[in-house]
Amino acid sequence: MKTKIITKKINTILSRVEYTIKVSFEGSTPSIKDVRNTLTTSLGVQPDKLVIRNIEQRYGSKELKVNCYVYEKIEVLRQLEPVYVLKRNGLLNTEAA
Repeated sequence: MKTKIITKKINTILSRVEYTIKVSFEGSTPSIKDVRNTLTTSLGVQPDKLVIRNIEQRYGSKELKVNCYVYEKIEVLRQLEPVYVLKRNGLLNTEAA
């Protein structure tokens, strides 16, 4: 997968960096887990501090538009993000919620 940063916004109030990234891929549509792995590698961040908010794809397209946040602290991430987003990103055990 190839990534290209479209926008990068530093949000100091919420201690995070907000990205919009274009991800190009071959074959079938990648899972959110695969997209997370690609983004953590390309951005050089810890997986626990990255949250994918949403992924958009046009029908038949081999590109994804990903909106994600990279937090400075894991504690802030857990306070601000809803439980369903944490579960979707694999950051929260389903038994704990």
